[in-house]
Amino acid sequence: MATRSNPKKQRRGKRPPQTRRNKRPPQQSEPMSDAEREDLELAEEILRVSKEEEADFVAGWDKFMKQLGIRAKPIGAKKLQELAIKEGLDPNDNQFSRGIIEMREE
Repeated sequence: MATRSNPKKQRRGKRPPQTRRNKRPPQQSEPMSDAEREDLELAEEILRVSKEEEADFVAGWDKFMKQLGIRAKPIGAKKLQELAIKEGLDPNDNQFSRGIIEMREE
């Protein structure tokens, strides 16, 4: 009887440095060059600024959604389809496709 191998068990040992999931870069035996140090400092600054500006972005997004009149949380595609069928939409009809094609032809 043939046995199945477990791919997770086959991959043993340390991960390569680029896929490690720690926050600190691996210690290097060579010191960083000036260009590498500048790149690292720039990356850290970009992350810091993005975290600081996230609250402003979220507030702006909420204001934008209110202006559009969208007040509820988004629903999934299946739930949307269920609601459309409940309202009388025929799922086998190509009503939406026809409308898109007509708009393209204009």
